[in-house]
Amino acid sequence: MVFSPRGGTGVQAWSGRPVGIVGPVVAGAAGAAFATFALRLPRVGSPFPGWVDVLTQPVGVVFLAFGLYVWVRRPEITRMGALLWTVGFTWYLGDLQWSHNRVLFTIGFWGFYLNAVLLAHVLLASPDGRLKNRLERAAVGAGYGVAVITQGLRILAEHPLEPQGWGSSTAKISAWAPIGSVLMVAVVAFVIILVVRRWHTESPAQRKARGLFWPAVTMIGVVLVCLALAAFVRAPLPVIGWLLVAYAMTLLMLGLATVANAVRMQVGHRQVSMLLGRLQARPDDNGWLRDALAEALVDPSLTLHYRRADSGDYVDFHGNPAPLPLGDIGRAITYIGESTAPLAAITHDPYLSRHSQQREKLDAVVGAAELAIRNAQLLLQVESRAHLQGIVDVEMQTRKKIGAELHDGPQHQLSAIKLMIGQRRTAASGNEREWLQRLDTLVQDSIRDLREVTQGVYPSPLRLHGLAQALDTLAEKSPIPLVIEASPGQWPEKVAETAFFIISEATGNALRHADASHITIRLSSVGTAMVVEIRDDGIGGAKLKERGGGLRGMHDRVAAYSGSLHVESQVGKGTTVRVMLPCE
Repeated sequence: MVFSPRGGTGVQAWSGRPVGIVGPVVAGAAGAAFATFALRLPRVGSPFPGWVDVLTQPVGVVFLAFGLYVWVRRPEITRMGALLWTVGFTWYLGDLQWSHNRVLFTIGFWGFYLNAVLLAHVLLASPDGRLKNRLERAAVGAGYGVAVITQGLRILAEHPLEPQGWGSSTAKISAWAPIGSVLMVAVVAFVIILVVRRWHTESPAQRKARGLFWPAVTMIGVVLVCLALAAFVRAPLPVIGWLLVAYAMTLLMLGLATVANAVRMQVGHRQVSMLLGRLQARPDDNGWLRDALAEALVDPSLTLHYRRADSGDYVDFHGNPAPLPLGDIGRAITYIGESTAPLAAITHDPYLSRHSQQREKLDAVVGAAELAIRNAQLLLQVESRAHLQGIVDVEMQTRKKIGAELHDGPQHQLSAIKLMIGQRRTAASGNEREWLQRLDTLVQDSIRDLREVTQGVYPSPLRLHGLAQALDTLAEKSPIPLVIEASPGQWPEKVAETAFFIISEATGNALRHADASHITIRLSSVGTAMVVEIRDDGIGGAKLKERGGGLRGMHDRVAAYSGSLHVESQVGKGTTVRVMLPCE
């Protein structure tokens, strides 16, 4: 399992090191000059038909161009660009054997196998130009050693030297020639084993991302073995000619695969840009986000898991449980947002976290995903706040209307009935008087009950005298001591109404559920906000539930006016509810 925390507050810049222009310019000039010099050497007495040169000689120039392209356009993998350039340069090293200059001839003979070793180096160092472990470094080091040492020993032992690759088949050679061929075959076989091992460890998604790389590697391995065996048995020159053409074509295929991977990474840049564009166009819809991430990272197996803030559990877009595959060694997990409290997580192919180029792309895509999720959450909060505020406003209007109608309607009517009963009772006698007394008591109880209902719906002291008087009335009716500590101040009507009903709900919870014996209410101003603190000495242990419950109702009421609510409630230590309500 690979864990990769990502995120921050936005999308980080995705670019490599600054590209120095001097190196590529010098390398390009040197490569072009050397290729021109080698190609202009007269090939008098060449055993190969002209079409062999036509098909093979341009390969070096192409690789020089490939190397410079990767070097300049992909500065984060400069080593791979330099390796590709060196393959192109050494492609013409063996052609120095056409020179009549003894020193140039010897250099060409000595470096004849370097191109093949450099090719093995490219295969093992792909895609970033770095060898990954000791075995790969040992294989490449052995290849360079065999190529340089055995050819050097041949220079010392063989007189005269015949051109490597097209010399006379009857010329006398030293024992170092077959020894070098055998060792080179062994090195090539070792490299093939390492390459096959890497192929086996890669996931299908990673192999797909390589494009033509693996087919090219397979064909090159076959051709190199055939070339080494042909040199060992001193095969006829036409056979070697055909093998050289095949070698050139497979090299071109490898070069194209390498450049295609570089271009694919640039396309990945554009995919991330397109992803950001889609975020701006659709900030309110994250249902498409998983598919967009999978497309940008070229990983169809990618899954997106959203983290619930209340429980820390992970769910899918529809809210169904979607736990992270913590025990799956074939999946990697990258968190979106802060690692301590992520917004979400994606599970993906591990290769996206292991290679520098893919990590850059992963970071950019994860940053874009964080932006999408935060934007969606912000929009949802705004919509929810507006919705809650609308509900609370309607509730307050309804409370006022019902309170006024109860006060002006049934309550007045009952008071009128009570007055009429009193007048009748004065003139009555005997049983009628007693019956009217019981009726008067019943009406009085009804008036009291109706008044309590009216006060619960919307207390008249709050409507007539303000928050302080309403809280005093609440304290007078409390069955336990309720101390109010309020600093002088005038608050907007909606803020006062919200504060009163928060306090009323909190004290009711303390009386009904907390077994409290004392409640303290503090009101103060902080800047332009009202701060309300309700503290009781009850049993504690209150929790803010996701749905339902008194605390959730208070939270929603406060959120409707962009306020904040915090609850501290340790078991056995009472409960404190702190509310901040902006007054602007």
